[in-house]
Amino acid sequence: MRFLFACLFNLFVLSPIFAQTKYLIKPENADCQKAIEIKDTLFGPTNAPSGSGSVMEVSGEKNSLYSFEQEHNTVWYFFKVKNDCLLELDIIPINKNDDYDFVLYKYNGKTFLSDIADHKIQPVRTCISRNDKQNGSITGLSKTATDEFIHSGPGASFSKAIDVRKNEVYYLCIDNVYPKGNGHTVLLHYSGCRKVESVVSKKTNIQTPIKTTSTPTPTASLTITAVDKDTQLPIKANLKIYPKTKAEAAPVLVFDSLPSCVATLPTNASYVVKSEATNYFDNAQSFTLVGTGATIPIKIEMSRIKVGQNIVFENILFYSGRDVFLPESRTPLEVIASTMIRYPTLKIEIQGHVNCPSSVPNCEELEDGNMQLSVDRAKAVKNYLEKQNIAANRMTFKGFGSSKMVYPNARNEEQMQKNRRVEIIVIGVQ
Repeated sequence: MRFLFACLFNLFVLSPIFAQTKYLIKPENADCQKAIEIKDTLFGPTNAPSGSGSVMEVSGEKNSLYSFEQEHNTVWYFFKVKNDCLLELDIIPINKNDDYDFVLYKYNGKTFLSDIADHKIQPVRTCISRNDKQNGSITGLSKTATDEFIHSGPGASFSKAIDVRKNEVYYLCIDNVYPKGNGHTVLLHYSGCRKVESVVSKKTNIQTPIKTTSTPTPTASLTITAVDKDTQLPIKANLKIYPKTKAEAAPVLVFDSLPSCVATLPTNASYVVKSEATNYFDNAQSFTLVGTGATIPIKIEMSRIKVGQNIVFENILFYSGRDVFLPESRTPLEVIASTMIRYPTLKIEIQGHVNCPSSVPNCEELEDGNMQLSVDRAKAVKNYLEKQNIAANRMTFKGFGSSKMVYPNARNEEQMQKNRRVEIIVIGVQ
């Protein structure tokens, strides 16, 4: 399944986190003979590639379809294909200001290294176009792309996905145009795979490959971007995507410390993406994928933990006229609890609001009951958090009835829903 999503996580300051870097690029990896093996489907996040190594292997002419005009800050990878599949690929910069280009070669045997150095072998895919900050400067291979080779300058961010076969080996050269840049993550996405088995003939004792095919599952991609709700700037977040209908299921995709990513998931299904970031309230957002091929943007707005911060939870829902949660409330309640657990000095005020717009007859006569209902609903949230082992002295609660409706003259269910809400106010944090 496909990541991205593109998940776009900028502002990765290398020096303070270098010791935590899990995937290390060394200067020697700028040459093909020292390529790094990608043993799984993910490599990264890395530190920044630096320098072009001892050999200029992929430098060529300006506007070439098959090589960089000049190697700047390169790193080589290689990987071995496990089954017959369609290969897609994401190269996700930590910082969207970095401009990553790539060239992909198919290994051709013992002369491969010398053929690369002597420019005797042509790549199978390239994308050397200018980075597109709108998609987090992500580049790679996509099943929706049509061009196999893309030259420098303005152009598409993805070249065409490629059919690969079991045991084939591919070499990927990635170049960051800018010095002193940040690292990246490489994601390999295999779809429509066909396992290749073999049988031994009793007469000849020769193994003959037998291919079994399966119908590919329809998929669609989404680009997930985490931003600060107030500034709208990208932030580094940990993202987990779960199937919505299976509350206890393990996440189907996990992305660490990224501001954005691209994920490819089976369609006609609903999911929840949960996110957490340092000094921010956790977040959970539901979405449903339908159709195929299209890329769907999802923006996750995260609220910073600071005194006075107001976080609105519109999806904490109750049965009509009662302080009993609807099942849909589980996810946002878990979000509040997980944040409180992560930050044991955090103190909050829980505020309850109900809907009673001017379009409702006799609304003023109902205000006393509405006030008590809003108090009871705020208290219900507090009681839930106490059951999650959140100390009672970290929380206060208050009801406002319908006195602070977002839409006093609400005319549709969407507006009324925004009036029925729970708000969390940060009243203390160390």
